Parts: sequence; C-alpha cells; structure tokens
Amino acid sequence: MKVLNKIVLEDLQFITEKNLPWDVFNNKTILISGASGFLASYMVDVFLYLNKTKNYNIRIIGLVRDLDKAHLRFLYAKNNHNLELIKQDVCEDICLDEKIDFIIHAASSATPKVFRDNPVGTILPNVLGTKNLLEIGRRDNIEGFLFFSTSGVYGFVNDSDYPIKEDCFGSLDSMDLASCYLESKRMGENLAVSWKEQYGTPIKVVRPAITYGPGLDLTKGRSFEDFILSIVQCRDIELYSDGSAVRNFCYIADAIYGFFVVMLKGENGNAYNVATDHEISIKELAEYLVEKAFPDRGLKVVMKNDHSKNFMRVNFSRTTVDINKVKSLGWDLSFPIKEGFRRTVKSVESE
Repeated sequence: MKVLNKIVLEDLQFITEKNLPWDVFNNKTILISGASGFLASYMVDVFLYLNKTKNYNIRIIGLVRDLDKAHLRFLYAKNNHNLELIKQDVCEDICLDEKIDFIIHAASSATPKVFRDNPVGTILPNVLGTKNLLEIGRRDNIEGFLFFSTSGVYGFVNDSDYPIKEDCFGSLDSMDLASCYLESKRMGENLAVSWKEQYGTPIKVVRPAITYGPGLDLTKGRSFEDFILSIVQCRDIELYSDGSAVRNFCYIADAIYGFFVVMLKGENGNAYNVATDHEISIKELAEYLVEKAFPDRGLKVVMKNDHSKNFMRVNFSRTTVDINKVKSLGWDLSFPIKEGFRRTVKSVESE
C-alpha cells in the first residue's frame, strides 16, 4: 500500500483507542512471522500506528517468504526504521542476533487451494516453524508468544456441542490429505504448550474463525472472497454449492482487537476463540449481501453446479464457536455483517 486508505486508518484508530495496556510494547522488539499475511500485516500496521500516535518506539521484525510482496504491502512504511522485513522460511534456522521481546507466529498457508498441491509446505510452518520460533523465545526469555491456530482444530463434534468451547474436540481423519492444515495446527498448539510447561515460555493461542476485511486476497477461491469480488465488479454472485454450510464471519478490526486482548490480558497456556457469535449460512450471506448490504447494485444470487470450485478442505457443516472466554477479558464486537462487508468493499474500491 502506498498509503493506508481511510477505512484502514479508521480501523487502526478504533483498535488503538481501546482500553488496553498498550505501553507494554513501548521500546520492545516484536518478531512476527508471516508478517505480510492478511491478519499479521494488520497487526504490523497497529504497531506502526502506535509508534506514530503514541510516540512509542516499537521495533518490528517481519519474517516473510516473498520480500517483494512484503515491500509492496508496507510501501507506506518504506523508510520507517522501526520496521525490518527479512526473507525467511521459518522451517529453516532463524539467525537473529538481537534480543526479541514478543513473538507472533502467523506464518502458515490457510488456503484450501494449497492443501492438495503442497500439503508438506502446509504442515511444516506449523510444526518446524513453531519449534524454531519457540526456541528463539526460550533463548531470549521473551515476554509473550502468540500462536495463530484456527477454529477448525475442533474437528467434527456433535450437534449438541455447538457453539464449540475451547476444550471441546472431535475427530479428524489423519489419513485424509485435507486434514494436513488442521492436524498441523493441533501439533503447533501442543508444541507451544509443551514449551510453556518444560521451559516456562509464556505462550497464548488464538483460534480465529473466518475473518474478512481490507487487505483480503480475493483470488483464493473461498466463497465469501468470491462474493466480495463479484460485488466490486458488479457481477451476480455465483454459488457453487447448496450454500447450507453455517459459518461466522468476523470483521478484521474486531478480530485484531481480540488478538491484542489475548496478548495483553489473556492467561498463559490458554487458547481463545476469536470470532463472531452470529451464525449465517453461505447462501444466506450471499442473499443478504445482494438484498440488504448492496441493494443499489441490482445483483442477484445465481446457483451453479461446478465441481472445479470444490477445493480440498475439511467440509464442516457448521463451524460456530463459543466466544465467552475472550469476552470475559473485556473484548466485544462492534462491526455487524452489513457494516463489515460494506467497509471491505469500500476499501477494495479505493485501492
């Protein structure tokens, strides 16, 4: 981004005006893996915004696989001495001389398109990468380690278990290639808690559900991404399934605020769901977007039958999680679906 657009700046202001002990980060060095990714890059934006608005001196070291992509994402901070971007595969040895105070591990492929073509590359950042970063945390006696997991780790649970709490787990087929992402996230969580118990590393885990907002890559092929792209291009929304799967969609500003709540107020050794408590099916979302959120565009929902859109994924009929644990830390939700998707489309159209 050459500059941060109005929507993103409003999000950053919203997040940083929350009553959190932000000064904990002042004069600290924060290592972020996957720093140019959708969620992690917004956290980088928050740290840089804190430096600008609160005169903090937060140093951010961002580990990325694609340096050109990362430089483009943070073009607005090109000459900012507080941000250093390093090309680094987290599965290989990470050689850093300076002391790290906090680690955020968000390097991971989360796109079903990738699971079939590169399952090994999907697994290793969540296992070897987690181990490598935990070792840096142990070496530097860090103040906090945040591991990005996913609400999909719960697997297949009984209908009576919804919304799913943090201690409820069902089955996953470890011999199903589509499980590569979720099984490796489970292992990453267990590595983190093992480092806590054996070495005292202060780890916390966040389990986001579907998150959307400015900066989202609309080419990944997930249904809600296709919906946004269709709206931006003023095309009818095409649905390639019956749309019965029930999901929950969290706007990025709410999610990022939740991640910082966990970092700054959560209990070490704990996992927290960060999502919305609003359930909606894929078909209902498509209809809501064309009828309620963007009625002025005159779009409609068109049912299609195209199996080429069926990417490799674990197909849960419902993914709703319980968010009372993170709410007990003081977190709340501010952006309903209509406002969140309108902000997202407005941001995309402004770029």
